[in-house]
Amino acid sequence: MLPIGMGMPSTPLLSGPLTPEMQEKMAKIRYCIVGIFAAAVGRLCTGDVPFNELICGIFGIFLLKDDENVFTCYSCLASSPLGQCAQPGGGGIACLMPFLLVASFNCIFLLLRLSIGGPFLLLSFCFQFSGSFFAWRLNTMISAAALTELGAGGQGQPLNQPLTQMRMFPGAEGVGNTVGGSGGGG
Repeated sequence: MLPIGMGMPSTPLLSGPLTPEMQEKMAKIRYCIVGIFAAAVGRLCTGDVPFNELICGIFGIFLLKDDENVFTCYSCLASSPLGQCAQPGGGGIACLMPFLLVASFNCIFLLLRLSIGGPFLLLSFCFQFSGSFFAWRLNTMISAAALTELGAGGQGQPLNQPLTQMRMFPGAEGVGNTVGGSGGGG
């Protein structure tokens, strides 16, 4: 089994804690995940198989591993065989992009079934759409904060001199010196 983040675009990681705005988005994502599980139970009771909702909800639980409200659910999943799917860190903000992708693709497929689905399918669509929107906003906040941290380290500075003035190869400043040749022909 592959780790959750294997082959998926990664979320830029911050070196510090989440800001209050980011924590607010995480709280909204938590409500969306609870709604996704409620819609999954409703779809199961009406005879539908809510496999995609369960996968999205599991990604969401691994995303919220640091939230005290879902810690017991996370510890149960982490001690199960599904815990092996989490990266060595066991989830957290690294699961933001997988949650975003799964919820977004589920919304596309649920949109195709809205006309024939019941109320729980509509509820699932609304919660997954909201969850993917909040996850996208959180991802942009984290990317901007990571870019700010990167710029503070001096890596984001522009070049101070044109490329033509830079010495690319040592010893290549003479007239007869060429890279890979003897300088003369004959």
